[in-house]
Amino acid sequence: MEFKSLIKPVFAVALLLIVAVFLGSFLLNAETKGICGKETGILSSNNSGLNNDFSGSKYSGAITVLTTPDIHSHLFQMSDNDTGSRIGRISALADTLGEESPDTLYLFAGDLGEGSFYHTYAGVPEVTTYSMAGFDAAVLGNHAFDFSTDGLKQWVTNASYPVICANLRFSDPVLNKTITDYTILEAGGAKVGVFGIITPDLKKIVNLPEGVYLNENTTESGTRAVNSLRDEGVDIIIALTHQNREEDTKFAESVQGIDLIIGGHDHLVWNETVTDADGEKTLIVHAGKYGEETDSVDLVFENGTLAETSVKRFIITEKMPDDSAITSYIMPFYESYSESLSEPVGYTTVPLDVSYETIRTKETNTGDLITDTIRGNVPGVDIAFINSGSIRGDTIIPAGEISYLTLNTILPYENLIVKIQMTGSEIKDTLERSASAIVAPGDDCKSEERTDSGGFLQVSGVRFTINTKGDVFCCDYDTDTVISKGDRILNLSVVSDSGIVPIDLKETYTVAVNDYMAGGGDGYTNLEDISDDKKYNTEINLIDLLAAAIERDSPITPVTDGRIVVV
Repeated sequence: MEFKSLIKPVFAVALLLIVAVFLGSFLLNAETKGICGKETGILSSNNSGLNNDFSGSKYSGAITVLTTPDIHSHLFQMSDNDTGSRIGRISALADTLGEESPDTLYLFAGDLGEGSFYHTYAGVPEVTTYSMAGFDAAVLGNHAFDFSTDGLKQWVTNASYPVICANLRFSDPVLNKTITDYTILEAGGAKVGVFGIITPDLKKIVNLPEGVYLNENTTESGTRAVNSLRDEGVDIIIALTHQNREEDTKFAESVQGIDLIIGGHDHLVWNETVTDADGEKTLIVHAGKYGEETDSVDLVFENGTLAETSVKRFIITEKMPDDSAITSYIMPFYESYSESLSEPVGYTTVPLDVSYETIRTKETNTGDLITDTIRGNVPGVDIAFINSGSIRGDTIIPAGEISYLTLNTILPYENLIVKIQMTGSEIKDTLERSASAIVAPGDDCKSEERTDSGGFLQVSGVRFTINTKGDVFCCDYDTDTVISKGDRILNLSVVSDSGIVPIDLKETYTVAVNDYMAGGGDGYTNLEDISDDKKYNTEINLIDLLAAAIERDSPITPVTDGRIVVV
């Protein structure tokens, strides 16, 4: 277990001095490997399968692994009267659970930050507090790519713990040097190999910056990492992943030699033991989101075999002890940030629903508010779509004053509005993609071939029914080949000056989306494929547009009106 420490100075200058030597090696190896070519994870070209010469570890002993995934910048006070911080309590609990013990590791399964706070300070407050809390390793999450690679570089070079990912590589030599395939830690007298994997759907979720390369074949990347760790003589192998349940289960079934998967990304609380084709068992543990709990996983080994496992869950509450050093560090950032954003911009007479389970499956009043604001305030717009994954908060915001800080919580990504000329047929195709985000019993489209839950659209200017028993949209995103166009969208109509009328599939409409969707995010590659001469970036910031509309129209009373019916 590594000692807790504050942020180490950035050794960017020193790293740049070795770029010339390192870059030559990187360019030689990167194209053939398809994964990160890093100092601790260099793989030879003949190391593509399992190493059959490996005799296996004879380790006997026990280790404990702690995990708190997907914190998403939820570091601060848990209520207005709270004198501590969530991250301070997480750290104090980790100490109680033995984080500083030589038998314990603390692993983070991705998405340390999100939104404008993360953007404002480039992730440095997040990574500093996690370093102070004693994290031993972290895998990259999809929100690492919300902003530029320069922002990513700033926080990964400030981390006191290894940042790992075996199925990403970077043309930037500093990132490619800093983000390694795996790390080897010591715990319980054992050498513990920990490698990272990020979701193969990453390119559907984010617009990957130039110079970032994803290997979507996680089985290949995982197998290579396991081989390398075996060659290093480790006793225990842990995969630290940022992917959903189906992806982690498939990964455990297809990659041999993993003792434990610590995962994140799906925001769910679950654990499962999966058996691969050779009968080997792998425990998978996901511990929810936003620092709401910390999980403790005990592993007992006998002569190299995982003999016993147990998982304990600890809910984070205000009654728990606080790490005052961490709270003292983080709160000035929050207070400065909050002060500038806390003035009210308007008032809502009804609660605003941004809960994860509703906004990604049905019409909500917040979705209607946002899309109606776009359609009503951006000139020339007939229809507005917004992906539910860009609407955050996962809560019910009570009636009352609305501040810019509240709106920042709802819309953290600083998206710009793009207008696209689309035919009625293209609009229907887009809504079929949205409808595929709802997984219904009996539909046979794989998760990687349909729109992610965050791709479910909130809409304005159209009305329709989603028949979940209809054929589902399905696409091979590797080749951008549509397998099934889907037939779930029924009774599609548009709101016009003359009333609600059936959509004309040959007519052209002006559709407003955010720049993320326009670039193909959340599986909307059909929007990315529309020619540039039919797209216009308005440069209008969505959160600023919404704030101005609420200020002008307050008090507001957004309600649903049946524009989306799910049957």
